[in-house]
Amino acid sequence: MPGLPVAVVAPPALRHALLPLRHSGARYHHRHCAHVPLLLGGRSRQNTLFRPACLQGQRRSASTVFNVKARAGESSGEQTLFIVGLNEGKFFGQDSCEEALKLLERIHDHHGSSYQLLFGLRDRELIEIENDHKVKNQRLTPSRDLERARNCEFIPVAQAGMVDKCPRRALGRDLKITQSHVSWQLWKHPRECVKLYWAFWQRKRHKNAACRSFWSQHFPISAYPYFDECAELIAIRAVEQLVGAQRQGKTGTFVLVVRNELYQLIVDRIGLILDGAPEKLHTSDFSRHMRDRATDLCAEIPDLQPLLVFVYGAIPLLVLQYVALGVEQMVEDYGVLEQVLPTERRE
Repeated sequence: MPGLPVAVVAPPALRHALLPLRHSGARYHHRHCAHVPLLLGGRSRQNTLFRPACLQGQRRSASTVFNVKARAGESSGEQTLFIVGLNEGKFFGQDSCEEALKLLERIHDHHGSSYQLLFGLRDRELIEIENDHKVKNQRLTPSRDLERARNCEFIPVAQAGMVDKCPRRALGRDLKITQSHVSWQLWKHPRECVKLYWAFWQRKRHKNAACRSFWSQHFPISAYPYFDECAELIAIRAVEQLVGAQRQGKTGTFVLVVRNELYQLIVDRIGLILDGAPEKLHTSDFSRHMRDRATDLCAEIPDLQPLLVFVYGAIPLLVLQYVALGVEQMVEDYGVLEQVLPTERRE
């Protein structure tokens, strides 16, 4: 991926594992269970192997890998971060959980269960997934049973982590904080608030990456705390995981799974943060800046959503009701209806 300030080439073992087997004719079968045929309802399926965009030199799917070398003079401490973007409710094909599962399998084959799973979800969402979709008999849940579940595209990936017994952590920002930041910007910019009347009917027409493009185009100010701030916080927390492992002198592999609407923002932000790695990662200024920025992004401010609903929702409805009642009263007082539609008289 052009413009990244850090090396995006995986270590030799991982690079060998991730290269596509173009001439082997091998079919893909995930080791955790027979979930591929199960997800397909029992039908056979020929699967193409996962190809990280940064390793292929072009974007075939929402996937990127960052490699942070160990500090000079140290033999261990190299960190590898894979980022995978998932489309909403998609289990197979490009930008689906199938690609993330294939990546986890290859990492496990070379490094065992020593990798760590990071999710661009809120803590509550990850807890719900782990509690409501426990692994039974070391098998992942078929997709037909997950289609209507909340965050269904993340469930197979989380279950794979449960089978491997690897650490799992949610990096997303609390919904209440995001809601308060967005409502604050809407309150300060009423022009965008008025545009919500039109955008409300368009909200289901745009999903994944197109969703961010739509809202950022028409609501550039209020969309920033929803998309950009959330992506920045996820990026900061992901880099903190790399820094913590490197300071302990451990070689680590991390897999960050995020929604596709935030994928590109997260990749760009991590690329900026890692500019100058690994030397700057261990400086006090870098740690202080990361900590202060994360604190600002998680700052609690008054939630003005109830006030916005009252001002831009309830008041217009009350005005319309008042006008309707006034028109009805005028019609009755002046007999307009009788003049337009005279009553038929019978002798």
